[in-house]
Amino acid sequence: MSEHPAIAPAEPLTVLEATSQVVAEQRRELKRQGKAVRRNEDPEAVHRMRVATRRLRTALRALHGHVRAPKRLGRQLGWLAEKLGRVRDDDVILALLDGRMFRGHASDERTRLARLVRRLTARRDKHRAALVEATRRGKYRRLLEDLAAFAAEPLAAQAEQAMASRALAEVSERLGEAVAKNAGMNEPSPGDDALHELRIAFKRLRYALDFHAEACGLAYDVERRLARQMQDVLGEIHDRDLLLGWLREGKGGFRGPWPRLEPRLVAERARLFRRFLRLRREWTERTREEPNVAPLEAPRFVHLEAQPVTLRLVRGSKHVASTLVR
Repeated sequence: MSEHPAIAPAEPLTVLEATSQVVAEQRRELKRQGKAVRRNEDPEAVHRMRVATRRLRTALRALHGHVRAPKRLGRQLGWLAEKLGRVRDDDVILALLDGRMFRGHASDERTRLARLVRRLTARRDKHRAALVEATRRGKYRRLLEDLAAFAAEPLAAQAEQAMASRALAEVSERLGEAVAKNAGMNEPSPGDDALHELRIAFKRLRYALDFHAEACGLAYDVERRLARQMQDVLGEIHDRDLLLGWLREGKGGFRGPWPRLEPRLVAERARLFRRFLRLRREWTERTREEPNVAPLEAPRFVHLEAQPVTLRLVRGSKHVASTLVR
């Protein structure tokens, strides 16, 4: 989805219309990147295919109360996400163990590191072959067919169709509140698990804001930028936590000691954590409560500035500007 301010549609969209738009767009992206994965023509195709899968799962989860999606769609997307995740996780770890990691290592550590990279590469190639084979089978084709059918005619979960602007604002408010309450946003030095959960929370909020921007013409530029940056830095921290955990567990090719590799990863993580703390302060400042805004009905987003739109999450009270809801 575009990071630029969206242009408001001529007529406000209902939830069903917005769902149709989002699902159709992500289905096209899924199909396009699936072809690139099979052709092995773009190393980032797996990542983009995974993002499309995540966006679809987020959309179905976020709009569950308004739209009735077939249960098999969730199962099919979960099946594909698992296969994509195996390849992508190995790609990420291999990227951390690139050539720069080899410089400055003692001969024994350098030899073991090269052996580890070979083993991980073989495992990644095996997972990639399984993914390619999966995209050639009927289960994947049925997923694309089911997504096309659902995009063409989504089913309402309620008798009265809600407007997309209100429904998505409510979703964004709920996900924003989950971010605000997460331990990773409140503890002075949150642990690995809290940061991982916070990454997932920011990812879901970012996608919900993206959906609203695309479907309703509201840009949310500040929040989307910060959510994307938080998701990225927390992802990089998680990658290092994952590799450090494997090294410290010391099983198979990860058996140590790693006198050069481990301190380098620890130092990189420390730098990333400091960046996370700076972004956390910025997010908290941007989403602070605005005391002079007249209370209206939930959701608790306040439209404060002219286009490109900036919304501020108001914590602890129910505020919303009337201009938000169409």
